[in-house]
Amino acid sequence: MKCQYCGRDNPDGETFCECGRPLRLGGTSSAPASTGGYTPSSDSPFASQTLDSVKRTRSIPWAPIIVVICALIGVGVFFGLRWLQGKHITDESSWKTIDEPLFSITASPDLDKGEMLTVQGGAEDLIGFYTSRLAGFDVRIRKYTDPEKEVYGKLSAADFAKAQKIRTVKINGQEVKYETRAGKNYIYAEYNRHCINHIKKTDEVWYIEAMFPTANCYYIVDAYCAQEDKDAYRESLFKWLDSFTPKY
Repeated sequence: MKCQYCGRDNPDGETFCECGRPLRLGGTSSAPASTGGYTPSSDSPFASQTLDSVKRTRSIPWAPIIVVICALIGVGVFFGLRWLQGKHITDESSWKTIDEPLFSITASPDLDKGEMLTVQGGAEDLIGFYTSRLAGFDVRIRKYTDPEKEVYGKLSAADFAKAQKIRTVKINGQEVKYETRAGKNYIYAEYNRHCINHIKKTDEVWYIEAMFPTANCYYIVDAYCAQEDKDAYRESLFKWLDSFTPKY
């Protein structure tokens, strides 16, 4: 008798093939290949089996796979945004103009307006503070009295530095020299400083401090980044300062 499942020839009278499947369906040896009318005996190893159960397929655990994929996407977005922030600092085509009542400046689009939490000291009023994870700037202003306008109101940045005796000063124990920016009406000094809350990456900050004299006041504009990023962002910070426009 030929097995309808595996095709093996079996001796007449056998109930099960060597493959383990039943040979007699519906009580005859010539039953059709269909199992529709077959009811196996209780002692058959296939008593509760069907063809569907014999041909089981292995299911795929989709839930953990989806979790891993989402995690990888999240990590990619996180580091992608960080890379983009760094690129914005140096990519002039992405910069935006920040227009305030007393000044305007063109800088990275990632800067958010905030409040400076550290004490600056001095007689200047803080009128702008913008920061991000990697860089930022703040703006202070010192308005002249009427007598001071007569003395300082018409001076260039270089002459203002001489009149104020601002040439070489000590800041946090560092000897800092102010210089005139070529082709621009401001003086500047560069130095390192420990400052909390200026940028999110670190409290070790590298500064370019610039002074802009006008007919009515002088501005102090600090542009800064993480000390370790000085070489990467220095020229871009200078270009931010070059774009600074006093309005008072």
